[in-house]
Amino acid sequence: MADPHPSSPSTDTATATATAAAAAAHLAWQQERLQQVSGPVGNTALIDYQPVGAEPAAVRGLPATVRRVPGENGVRVTPTGPVRLHTAAGVTPLTGETLVNRLGVEGLPLLSSGGITVDVFGLDATAVELRIYDAAAPTRLAFAGIEVAEYDPRWAVDAVFRSSGEIQRVPWGFTRASDDGHTKAVPGTVEATIEGVPSVFTVFADGNHLVLVFADATTGRSSYAPGRFLRFPAVPDGAALTLDFNRAIVPPCGFSDFYSCPIPPAENRIAAAVVAGELRARRSGEQSSH
Repeated sequence: MADPHPSSPSTDTATATATAAAAAAHLAWQQERLQQVSGPVGNTALIDYQPVGAEPAAVRGLPATVRRVPGENGVRVTPTGPVRLHTAAGVTPLTGETLVNRLGVEGLPLLSSGGITVDVFGLDATAVELRIYDAAAPTRLAFAGIEVAEYDPRWAVDAVFRSSGEIQRVPWGFTRASDDGHTKAVPGTVEATIEGVPSVFTVFADGNHLVLVFADATTGRSSYAPGRFLRFPAVPDGAALTLDFNRAIVPPCGFSDFYSCPIPPAENRIAAAVVAGELRARRSGEQSSH
């Protein structure tokens, strides 16, 4: 049967051009992601984490001691040898006890000495830890790329954000069981229809972005378990947005076992197979899942 509403050649050309541009942008994004995760302070380089308490303690790989003062947004670091402090103002030698704030969205501050780099991280306001990176980490040296699905415009899904009115601190599950119960800042939900199934997803805030942690029918088969992340700009209540699963990423814990990642809550488990975006990390000697 002939299409009663055939598209015009100009419409077809415009659609093809837009798809080609989106696919090219997707390739550029893949290269950017590879650089991020494989760098000397990328996800593949994390070798340890170290909780910080009130008593001074030595830092693995860094000539310094660290302690925490309750109420401060960071830790106090005292060098016992050459240590560099990296901030937005530049790189300076660390001299004397210094308050080093938690890692910001711009990826600073950092501490470094030799091939070791350290940042200060906290899942919420109740605990702080150091994350320790080594440029010569076995996971970094064995990293062989990321399996990524081909760009598919069908996985750019229309959605709507529904604000809860105020941000809720919601207890969450994590890949590191001892972190279960730490909270995420949840400003609302996202409504979307995935492969014909209406869904309401819980999202949490990350700076001026929202994060959807999801699992689907590929999880644990051809994609990383327990799930993947999709990060997108925050929007006002009732605003339309696009869940572009082509930009789904393997979470940090898919590159190093020393991360603690939030896992998908029940409402974020998608029945369909989301064959889009990053699927899993590849390491030297492994076979592709395709």
